[in-house]
Amino acid sequence: MSDERVFIGDFTRKEFRERMKAGTIHAAIVPTAATEQHNEHLHMIHDTLHASYMAEHAARRLNPNIIVATPVAIGVSEHWMEHIGTLTVRPEIFCEYVFDVCHSLVRAGIKNILILNGHGGNVKPMMRRIDEYRDKLNINLRFQSYWDVYDTKLVQEQMENGRLPGHADEFETSTMLYLDPERVHIEEIDNESAALGNREKGEAMIEPAIQGVVSLLENMVSGKKIDLPTVTFTPEGKENLVTGKPE
Repeated sequence: MSDERVFIGDFTRKEFRERMKAGTIHAAIVPTAATEQHNEHLHMIHDTLHASYMAEHAARRLNPNIIVATPVAIGVSEHWMEHIGTLTVRPEIFCEYVFDVCHSLVRAGIKNILILNGHGGNVKPMMRRIDEYRDKLNINLRFQSYWDVYDTKLVQEQMENGRLPGHADEFETSTMLYLDPERVHIEEIDNESAALGNREKGEAMIEPAIQGVVSLLENMVSGKKIDLPTVTFTPEGKENLVTGKPE
């Protein structure tokens, strides 16, 4: 029976140590996300579930060479605090916490780390610090949201509203309907965009994300140059979240 474990917490210290000593582990993924309101119809675990899923399944494709850290499940969500139940941390606390997780992995001998994000509110705070953290850790460190890997054509083909990731609307409703439909309360949908979501669209968007993360990891480990900005998709096209310019 094959060993499909990829989360670091599922190993004993001996098992992890022996994999590191043998040179088996080539890279680590640190999933980052949020616990926040997702309108009336989606569970607040949405972003964490998605980032963890993408990390786990990408790592399994490259097993046993990739390890996945325990997800950082609370992010920068101050903008949703009017909706009780949302949990948030200050941007500087979030960034420093993620840095410490990465530093722990570096101290274990990891040389390639992908911070794989699933929450839009984490992007700008982390992108303001990522170059500093890369220099401090002196390793190959990247921060990307899992949707950064999507091709614009795919988004236009699948998303009727042309928006991705959006928030609790067509894309996020569709992917949750595919990954965990019991976490979608269809009867509580109260906006037209979310009502556009369906399981078929979700299924169409999951595999390209996993494969995109796999390719990103392979390129990181092989030392290839990577040109993959942090983005959001709108009806007007793909926008670079750092520069604000269309891609």
